Amino acid sequence: MMENSGHISRLLQKFLYGQLTEEEKNQFEEWLQASDHNRRLLDSFQRAKNIEQDLAIVGQLDANKAWDRLTNKNNRSYNKWFIGIAASLVLLSSFFYLWYSQMEKEDNDGSISALNLSQDVAPAKSGAVLRMADGKEVRLNNTKPNGYNSDKTFVWNAAELIVKNGRNKLESSLNSLIVPRASFYKITLSDGTKVWVNAQSNLTFPAQFSANERRVRLEGEAYFEVAHDPSKPFFVESKAGEIKVLGTHFNVFAYHDDIRATLVEGKVEVRQKDNTLELNPGEFASLSKSNLIKGKADILQDLAWHNNEFYFKKETIVNIAHQLSRWYDLEVKFRGNVKLNKEYSGSIQRDVKLSQVLEMLSYVSDLKFEIRGKELIIENKI
Repeated sequence: MMENSGHISRLLQKFLYGQLTEEEKNQFEEWLQASDHNRRLLDSFQRAKNIEQDLAIVGQLDANKAWDRLTNKNNRSYNKWFIGIAASLVLLSSFFYLWYSQMEKEDNDGSISALNLSQDVAPAKSGAVLRMADGKEVRLNNTKPNGYNSDKTFVWNAAELIVKNGRNKLESSLNSLIVPRASFYKITLSDGTKVWVNAQSNLTFPAQFSANERRVRLEGEAYFEVAHDPSKPFFVESKAGEIKVLGTHFNVFAYHDDIRATLVEGKVEVRQKDNTLELNPGEFASLSKSNLIKGKADILQDLAWHNNEFYFKKETIVNIAHQLSRWYDLEVKFRGNVKLNKEYSGSIQRDVKLSQVLEMLSYVSDLKFEIRGKELIIENKI
């Protein structure tokens, strides 16, 4: 069954290119017959000049915000991320048709009122800096095909750093993987643990772990797939506390003094001084200097960056701005009386230019955006 705009977008795309399976043909026909709006939407796409770009934006719009816009009930709250299938087919198609017609009109006028571009900004790309224990630094982006240090403890390319087990390396000799803004990178540690490191993050690690434990330190955000080894627990340190695991998949958000750990698979123990919590899959732990709590996690939201997506669910514009700042290397400024505590929802792939993200945000919010070089200015539409 079609449950969201992304699925509708994919069906539209496959229909336009003649790639629907038999099951998808039935789904598409069901959707097409649901309302006149759906048929008009299909007609609009068949006449479109840039089908892929328009379909991408359709898949990024949020169903709840579409309903809000159509009914002018922007202060209404929703407990569900997706609305029911019967209603969503009609409401989404209605909104998409209105959106597409408006975009067509704006394109003819040569302007988009909610977005002022002096230049566009490309998304983050793979790259990092390796700072070895002896102080030497190596840039890890655009390496073809592979690079390595003198004793081949480190082997790297543009996408990944692989740490060989440095038998002659002291466990106390620590290296750092530094991932700047507008970058991301993957590292495989000497025990086989894989770590995906987000923008503006720093992972400190030894070339060889000690005999009794494995320990790294994180500032920023990373997703871990820890190699199973019951005899050597794995620790992730941060300013607020540490996480102990034996073998599991989890995400750690530690950009500031606070830390949030979200468990996907396995079991972890989160420690803060004398306080300890155990997490089961689907739970999160939040640590601050004075507090340690756990609860049910929103996996889609917490792992969105690892899944190459911006997923804003009841996020303030301040939190959204932080994510955009790291991913696109921007300085964000608010102009006028922008409500910093107002919440917004929407989703879009991360591997798109900044203008596409801002277009999505402008249609699910009452904000407009201006890009001036590396500066993003946010203000109210009115």
